[in-house]
Amino acid sequence: MADPSSEKAVEVGAYEPQPVTEKPPSSPVGDEEKLQDSDRLGRTETAEDRTEGADGRDGLNRLRSTATATSVTSTAATNRLPEQKPWYKQPNPLRWGKIPPVPKQKEVCPEYKAGFFSSLVFQWIAPLMSRGYKRPLEYNDIYSVNPDRGVDPLTDKLRAAFKRRLDAGDKYPLLWALNETFIWEFWFGGFCALISTILQVLSPFVLRYLIQFAADAYVARLRGLPAPNIGHGVGLVIGVTCMQILQSLATNHFLYRGMLVGGMSRASLISLIYEKSMVISGRARAGGAELPDIPAAKAAEEQRKKDTAHQTKKEKKAPGGKPPGVSGDGVGWDNGRIMALMSVDTYRIDQAFGLFHIIWTSPLSILITLALLLVNLTYSALAGFGLLVLVMPLLSKAVKGLFVRRRGINKITDQRVSLTQEILQSVRFVKFFGWEESFLKRLDEYRTREIGAIQVVLGIRNAIMAVGVSLPIFASMLSFITYSLSHHNLAPAEVFSSLALFNGLRMPLNMLPLVIGQVTDAMSSIARIQEFLIAEEREEETIFKADAPNAVEVRDASFTWERTPTQDNEGTIAGPAPTPGVVAAAAEQPVTSKVDSSEESSTLTEEQEPFRLQNLNFEIGRNELVAVIGTVGSGKTSLLAALAGDMRQTSGEVILGAARSFCPQYAWIQNATVQENILFGKEMDREWYSDVIRACALQPDLDMLPNNDMTEIGERGITISGGQKQRLNIARAIYFDADIVLMDDPLSAVDAHVGRHIFDNAILGLLKDKCRILATHQLWVLNRCDRIIWMEGGKIQAIDTFDNLMRNSQGFQQLMESTAVEKKDEDTAAQMAGNEGPAKKKKKKGKGGLMQAEERAVSSVPWSVYASYIKASGSYLNAPLVMGLLILSQGANIVTSLWLSWWTSDKFGYNMGTYIGVYAGLGASQALIMFLFMVSLSVFGTKASKGMLRQAVTRVLRAPMSFFDTTPLGRITNRFSRDVDVMDNTLTDAMRMYFFSISSIIAVFILIIAYFYYFVIALVPLVIIFLFATTYYRASAREIKRFESVLRSTLSAKFSEGLTGIPCIRAYGLKDRFIADIRKAVDDVDSAYFLTFSNQRWLSMRLDMIGTCLVFTTGILVVTSRFSIDPSIGGLVLSYILGVVQMIQFTVRQLAEVENGMNSVERLRYYGTELEQEAPLKTIEVRKSWPEKGEIVFDNVEMRYRAGLPLVLQGLSMHIQGGERIGIVGRTGAGKSSIMSTLFRLVELSGGHITIDGLDISTIGLHDLRSRLAIIPQDPTLFRGTVRSNLDPFGEHTDLELWSALRQADLVSDDAGPSSDTEGAANNSDNQDNNNNNTTKETSSRIHLDTIVEEDGLNFSLGQRQLMALARALVRGSQIIVCDEATSSVDMETDDKIQATIATGFRGKTLLCIAHRLRTIIGYDRICVMDKGRIAEMGPPIELWQMEGGIFRGMCERSGIRGEDISTAKAALESLGRAAGPSEVFQES
Repeated sequence: MADPSSEKAVEVGAYEPQPVTEKPPSSPVGDEEKLQDSDRLGRTETAEDRTEGADGRDGLNRLRSTATATSVTSTAATNRLPEQKPWYKQPNPLRWGKIPPVPKQKEVCPEYKAGFFSSLVFQWIAPLMSRGYKRPLEYNDIYSVNPDRGVDPLTDKLRAAFKRRLDAGDKYPLLWALNETFIWEFWFGGFCALISTILQVLSPFVLRYLIQFAADAYVARLRGLPAPNIGHGVGLVIGVTCMQILQSLATNHFLYRGMLVGGMSRASLISLIYEKSMVISGRARAGGAELPDIPAAKAAEEQRKKDTAHQTKKEKKAPGGKPPGVSGDGVGWDNGRIMALMSVDTYRIDQAFGLFHIIWTSPLSILITLALLLVNLTYSALAGFGLLVLVMPLLSKAVKGLFVRRRGINKITDQRVSLTQEILQSVRFVKFFGWEESFLKRLDEYRTREIGAIQVVLGIRNAIMAVGVSLPIFASMLSFITYSLSHHNLAPAEVFSSLALFNGLRMPLNMLPLVIGQVTDAMSSIARIQEFLIAEEREEETIFKADAPNAVEVRDASFTWERTPTQDNEGTIAGPAPTPGVVAAAAEQPVTSKVDSSEESSTLTEEQEPFRLQNLNFEIGRNELVAVIGTVGSGKTSLLAALAGDMRQTSGEVILGAARSFCPQYAWIQNATVQENILFGKEMDREWYSDVIRACALQPDLDMLPNNDMTEIGERGITISGGQKQRLNIARAIYFDADIVLMDDPLSAVDAHVGRHIFDNAILGLLKDKCRILATHQLWVLNRCDRIIWMEGGKIQAIDTFDNLMRNSQGFQQLMESTAVEKKDEDTAAQMAGNEGPAKKKKKKGKGGLMQAEERAVSSVPWSVYASYIKASGSYLNAPLVMGLLILSQGANIVTSLWLSWWTSDKFGYNMGTYIGVYAGLGASQALIMFLFMVSLSVFGTKASKGMLRQAVTRVLRAPMSFFDTTPLGRITNRFSRDVDVMDNTLTDAMRMYFFSISSIIAVFILIIAYFYYFVIALVPLVIIFLFATTYYRASAREIKRFESVLRSTLSAKFSEGLTGIPCIRAYGLKDRFIADIRKAVDDVDSAYFLTFSNQRWLSMRLDMIGTCLVFTTGILVVTSRFSIDPSIGGLVLSYILGVVQMIQFTVRQLAEVENGMNSVERLRYYGTELEQEAPLKTIEVRKSWPEKGEIVFDNVEMRYRAGLPLVLQGLSMHIQGGERIGIVGRTGAGKSSIMSTLFRLVELSGGHITIDGLDISTIGLHDLRSRLAIIPQDPTLFRGTVRSNLDPFGEHTDLELWSALRQADLVSDDAGPSSDTEGAANNSDNQDNNNNNTTKETSSRIHLDTIVEEDGLNFSLGQRQLMALARALVRGSQIIVCDEATSSVDMETDDKIQATIATGFRGKTLLCIAHRLRTIIGYDRICVMDKGRIAEMGPPIELWQMEGGIFRGMCERSGIRGEDISTAKAALESLGRAAGPSEVFQES
């Protein structure tokens, strides 16, 4: 097997390019670490180890990102050098000399200035190899990227070439631009490939003369004639040796150039894709923009049609064809697809470049081989060739069939991964509801389908492989049989030279289909990227006029959101898609999911119109504060998005008089330090910074964080509470110091008094001279705003001052009356000190970073991993079985060739027929045994991977919450996608090839030693050198590879983080800074990535030298023993040794591949065996009806989140009667949510007991406990799928029950129901009056059970999602309901409805409600005031109100609640409870 195969081929899972995935692996994080490779696992480091030695840190701060920031730093500067031993105590001479210190900063890659010879044999990388051998490499050891190969110059060059070709109207501008950018390097590689091909074919041909020389000498001795001169033989041996050396140089440089061009094109494409994603228009992103009418666009379109042709055969299209205004397949470019371009498509292009030249050199080498075979065997060679010509097309057809199947598998895999990802993202939620088992079942179904399909594919592939590998054997067989039957004498010289030629064909024949596959894949990837790069870009429609009189002027402007991209619903939690027509209607909801009701007369099959803002006219002065109000879904967020440049302007004009900063409703938090999040790329101005921190009430929070404002925030802000995220968001907008500040409901996620502080000190304080636009539900702020914009259904209802609106507008008065305007007590500032305390998941750690560094091993994989892998495959006996088959097939291989040599020398004197028969039989049996070996290996491998994944997922889902709090999601998903993919597809391949080549090599050596025992003398030292070279290489190669994968996942995390923050980045105008950041990250990855190529080539060169020595030795042995040994044996040995040389380095690399693969096994095994577990799901039998009353007793409860952290609940005791309603209030961090965690046993108690209806909950199984309670959580989690699958994921309830819950939760109008899906929508659009309650009805009537829910439920507004969570609890019908701040994001009116629903729907049930808004709970039976983990006050609200100076009394006064309010609220609740007859109350199923 020649070298080229090895390299990248193997990485892809050789002999079969991974075909194009149709749907990109969903979710930013999923992909992000897809390509992560061998950061190994094993010995865990603690936070303390990680942060030692901070000197390596500065260079890394820019690298910071997700899962890996810590891992990079951890390896950055451990600064512990191994101790130095004197040379005489160190048997290994390679370790002599002093251990080199870690450089202070990275050095430039020495290749940049290397001389000719150093570049020729890759000597320039030797210092790094030696350093890596003497001590583990550190981050600073990795050379920075060669300036000629940096991403900046290359991207600029590629962009210019692409633009030029695009304007010239090329059909494939990107392809030619790539060629133009890398032309010298690329075609120099091509030239090397050509040389190497020619030499590869000529070597075996020269053998013919060498064997002829030995034969002449042998015959001469037998007949006593004068022998030919020995000089002639030695000359030939030296000739063959020189050809081998030249071939090695050419091959290595061909591969090196190819891979470099691949790596560089990948780098510059990633950079281009990121730049484009910053400017692509919203319409193009949603799949609504037509591509420009140029050849390049048409080419991209054709390519996509080809790609999707396979699918469309199977799928029937929805009726009605393609809706208008939809480009291509209408999928658009969502973040997932852009991530896929960046990770999957650029990777494919990278792969294809590596071996591209084989496409034209292989056919060439086949033709030259044919010519030489004709010289050797005359026309008999055609027989063997005919066989090849017949079988090859069949094989490539079979390989094509594999692609189609592989596509299907990729779909199932994507579904499994996205389901896993969704489960993990909402794992807290899955635990609350006790849904682990059911989700595992569903995952299992996918996995069984996936493994079944994979086994079929591997089976077919093994058959193809077996045929492919044995083809040369059969071809040579046919030729030799024909040759001898056509009355030729089988002469050793011709026969063995031809055998070597036929064996040489194996390489091009196997590589060609592989490379063709890679190149076709890369072509469709290039077409996809090209289509993305020519997509419509957004025009900056906003006009910036620095001298305009006003800050904002909007004239007759209309804006629209885009259509929702077409959704692929397979594989979501919903299971298979409902009928296409319904989906079309349901899916087309814009992000805000509210539609102007006048356009509502939609029949179900039409697409719904996206939400629009219509003819807006207003201007806002340079220092005005304007509030934007309206009901849920009236277009407040849209108005701000329009001003931030995020909605498409369809008419009119917008003039901004200054720069803007934007504070969106979802805080976009980067994975960086708190300080970096606030500075957002601006210079640090200490004084202003501390003013901002104070105004946003962040100081107390910073004091509680381990590193103050240098504390790192986890991905998506996971380590801080919602309120803290929101305040960081505000702080960033203020610090940016723009003159227009857009704020989208920033006060919803914070406590009332914190909100007041921010309003006074930030919005009215630091920002008082700026133009401020504030969308809000907090109606108490209105009378302090200069003007109010009142939105309704995408139009402006009114713009006026508070007083005028109160005077003149009936509707506005009603809106305000629903919330008494709260009195302003100016004393709130005093209470700020203890405000919003620690984050709920506060972690105090000695030195900072919360995320645990990923465990990564430092040495090779331990044997126990291999053992557990074999065990997982079914039984320990599988290993000897596979080995036995391997030995048999190798034996058959050698005997076949020996038989040929006995035949040529007519050793046994049989007749021709016998020789031919045995020869054919041996060949056939060899192919069969080999096929059995391959199949058994892949079947056992996939069984093992299925078992281990199952074990790991089960264990992860059963892990305690603390594991999820400290492990980034990306890392877990990465194990379940990337590592499992390796185990499914590449590991058994790597093993098969490794075993195969190592056994072939051993077999050949045995054969040679049997005849030429002097060979041992050369073999022993060469084997020792060989082993040394490989361990020497692996020491540094492993570390470089690890750095590459760690840096690669950093890059992916940065990339996906940037994609989610595009609206923010654009509004702040920081595009260039983020692009520079990504380029820096790309260069960092490349610095390690390119070194992996050069150290592979370094090793190849050295191993080729060993191989060449072996060829030389064998040649000399054959020449010197020419008199004593039969030339047919000499010929056999020579033809084999040429093959072995190529195999040697292939074997080394396969070993590395097997290690990388086993490393995935190790990481998965760690999750399957080492993670700690929660209590068991089932312990004792619990009666069906429990809990009947719902009585809860907390008895001296103590709780801490993790060992070593302070107690969060300290001796909490309370007794809650069955059916009682309890409101729980207190500052953030007072322990309110911790009560939930103990009740659901997400965290086990440190002391005390909780009993429900007399049963101690610590004694029963978790599933029994959690499935009998219901919770309405703070952040409403929705899964992808439909409304039905979200309310009732496991189909346990009837549709009637679900409709009833939707009605009670006020998500649909009272007349909506299973039958009235369509009429409900139509009726509403007829009778429109602009009355508030009507709008809610109209908007909600479009929700029905089959409405599509997008990922995270983003097509519903926050308010609607909270209503869905309420409906979910109603469906559950538990006796105990827990409400965790369930109404923080809805307007007052909806809040009242929710409270009414809670009063009626949960009548007679025990209700625990944590509330931000006091108003919602003052009518409850009792109030529990928490403070610092203890109960400060508890009793009926009116009693607590009467306690002068009490905490509750103080809270009421701040919110303007009077004693009579409490009495009226109580009365109202009771009347609601009575009014709800039994018919209304949700019947328990």
